[in-house]
Amino acid sequence: MIESQNIRQILAIMVTDIVDYTETMNNDEQKAWEYLKKQRTLIPPMISKMNGHMFKEMGDGTFSKFKSAIDAVQCAVKIQEEAINNELPIRIAVHLGDVMDDGVDVIGTGVNIASRINSLAETGNIVISEDVWRQIRNQGDMDATSLGQKDIKGFHQTVEVFELTYNPDGSITKKVKVTETVTITDEEGKEVQAESAKKEFIKKVAIFPFDFAGDDDSLEYLKYGIPFGCCVSLLQDPLVEIEFPNEFELDGESFINKLRNAGYERGENVPLPLKKKIARELHCDYFIFGNIKINEANIEINPKVYSSENGKLLYENKVSDSDYFILIDDLSIDLKKNMGIPDVHLEKVENLPLSEILTESKDAFRCFIEGIRQRQYNFDFEGAFKLLKDSTAMDPTFSLSNYSLFWTGFLSNIEEYQELANNAINNAISHIYKLPPRLAFLIKLYNFLISRGDPEKAEKVVKMWVRQFPESLTPYQRLAGLYARAGKREDAIKVYEDILIKFPEDYNSFLKTSNLYKQIESYESALENAEKYMKHCPTEAISFNTIADIYYEKGDLQNAKDYFEQALMIDSNNVNYMINISSTEKGLGNFIECEGQLEEALSYCKNNQDYNQVYGAQSRYFTTRGKVNESIKNKIKSIDYLQKYMNPIDTELNKIFYLSDYVTITQTDTAITKLREAESKVMYPFNLLSGVGEIFIGGESEDVGLIESGVEKVKKFLKEKDFPWLRGVPNLGTACLLMLKNKDFDGAISMLEESMIFYTEMKHDLTRSIIQCYYRKKDFEPAIKAGVEWFKHSPNSPLIILETAKAYKENNEIDKAKECISKLLGIWEDADEEYIYFQEAKKLWKKLNTVKETA
Repeated sequence: MIESQNIRQILAIMVTDIVDYTETMNNDEQKAWEYLKKQRTLIPPMISKMNGHMFKEMGDGTFSKFKSAIDAVQCAVKIQEEAINNELPIRIAVHLGDVMDDGVDVIGTGVNIASRINSLAETGNIVISEDVWRQIRNQGDMDATSLGQKDIKGFHQTVEVFELTYNPDGSITKKVKVTETVTITDEEGKEVQAESAKKEFIKKVAIFPFDFAGDDDSLEYLKYGIPFGCCVSLLQDPLVEIEFPNEFELDGESFINKLRNAGYERGENVPLPLKKKIARELHCDYFIFGNIKINEANIEINPKVYSSENGKLLYENKVSDSDYFILIDDLSIDLKKNMGIPDVHLEKVENLPLSEILTESKDAFRCFIEGIRQRQYNFDFEGAFKLLKDSTAMDPTFSLSNYSLFWTGFLSNIEEYQELANNAINNAISHIYKLPPRLAFLIKLYNFLISRGDPEKAEKVVKMWVRQFPESLTPYQRLAGLYARAGKREDAIKVYEDILIKFPEDYNSFLKTSNLYKQIESYESALENAEKYMKHCPTEAISFNTIADIYYEKGDLQNAKDYFEQALMIDSNNVNYMINISSTEKGLGNFIECEGQLEEALSYCKNNQDYNQVYGAQSRYFTTRGKVNESIKNKIKSIDYLQKYMNPIDTELNKIFYLSDYVTITQTDTAITKLREAESKVMYPFNLLSGVGEIFIGGESEDVGLIESGVEKVKKFLKEKDFPWLRGVPNLGTACLLMLKNKDFDGAISMLEESMIFYTEMKHDLTRSIIQCYYRKKDFEPAIKAGVEWFKHSPNSPLIILETAKAYKENNEIDKAKECISKLLGIWEDADEEYIYFQEAKKLWKKLNTVKETA
């Protein structure tokens, strides 16, 4: 019985009545009385047994309420079974609707509709409304036939009514197997059997952190811990896929970014329309959130399940217990029922208690959750590491906590943590059998990819994941991501195309495919995929931004600007779209507008990520204008904000990538000093990646010894950690050495062109180096051609303008050289005097104006 008074809520209402009871009463009172006695004997006990409550009996009719549509329908089937066996001619209707419940009676439209549609049922039959059918249609043991749209007296809309199909013995005619057995081969080559879900029965749900109301701050971790625990419990079921804003343990980086961009980084107090929007963008069928209250010794949870399609509340409940592990276990089962997971499946699927798959220790769980929150929200890796260390000390078999300890220690950039972190990942693997298979696959993946640095084994793990869960989207996305990071873009495109065949509703794959085609400069294919995404998601800002990016890369800057502006109109305070507009203004040579746009973007920053992005964009702008000192200042500000949300090791490594700017203002010693400072702050073997900085600084200063040192360091790192995305870095240094030391210009050009395919984000610098190779080879026509080709994409790139002007001069095309330098000096009208390329441009201008053109 629902104890709360005067509650408006969604309930399943079941109505029964005896067919032709009035006529029977008129013709045979004794028979009518026998019918009524049978009804009173059969129906009330069955309703109570099936988790319902009969709140009204009117003549020959009964009215009952259920929190679950599935419970209500199953109760109706059982009642009809008994009624048929006892020769009681009844009909039953079930509707899911909005009602007012005062604890004694239930009133409202939901009751009226259930009563009206009951008259549509034949003797011995059960009819249900469309709202009920939506909840039960994926039940493996339920089927129904539509009776069409029906006008309901007193209700302003038609209601589609369905007749439930069942046998006289109470069983359902249609039995559906929701999983199938598959044979897979693990990373060691062993064959194992596993259960794979059928696609049509899979439910995907976005779960938000819960709200917490209580004075005991020591229990606040439950607002994250209880939904996190539900996620882990739900992942035991192959029919459930989850999204939760947690990066490492539950793979929810996209969810985190959506919350962060909306200004709700912690996922708390998110408005209902935004929850619905995020759930839809994550392609979830449902979204769940709830409230947690502390009531004396008990923890009370009020979970709510909503439809992502229309934002309709489908289920709400209140449960309480002193043991929140039991609450999580019960809540997970309840949630699955109310998302339409078939009972026949729930009876068979593994559903171990949370204490078995995670830990029996509440203290270990608390330290685990608080450690995750400390790392994710406060970016306090030391504090998080200590909490997770305590967690694993309390329960060494806590596999997921060991995995978290590994990640936290690895990213902490603290040398003394590494031995314990390495032991932790081994412990996680040792006790991985406790976890749901999908979490086990995730841990295996990163064990090979990051801990062991074995990308081939990592790929085998993901392929095994795909084979065990062929109807699950996540492993396919993982495989495509591995290919993309390794520079295997064609392979990644093929996976995304397969995804779109198998999961045509995964529109995000159009975006991923579009971006990959853009990287390989297949712009028509990129546009085709971007437009397909826009067709499905015409009101999303990302649709316009994606098309704008393609036009920007093509060099169609005006079209790019138009689309960027449309994206900003939809998402009016998105600083990234403002930055994109500023980039097109810069590309068009509208420098005042560019600078103004960046200043405006700065005023819209909501979080550390926004400030990092805007200051980074300002740094790039000042570099373009030759104001290197100002560029460096903004880059330092950008990194200051980066370290407020980035893990420590990546923050330190990012500090080495802008140091070559110092070389361009004759401060090479400063660049090397700062490089050594950054290097000293990074633990082994990642300190070897200072070699990347040596290659960049050495290339700018033409210091062959520094480049050689950098190449060797990066090669040594790759022997320790074979990260595929870094395999091409030594080639960058080798190309510089071929040009500067060996004078093998053709070899350098070939290597630079290969690098351009792998590192598309470095196209500008690599193009400039290619032009320099041709120039030093005294092959000026190809140098000019490379420059002119670049101008089609970006006509205001100063350093490529300078290199092209030099090639024009040596090719005796003095007017074109003058045109280039004139344009360049306009861009650099306020450049730093000590900027070496500004000095070079002025000297070239002087020479050009003293050189006589050939007759």
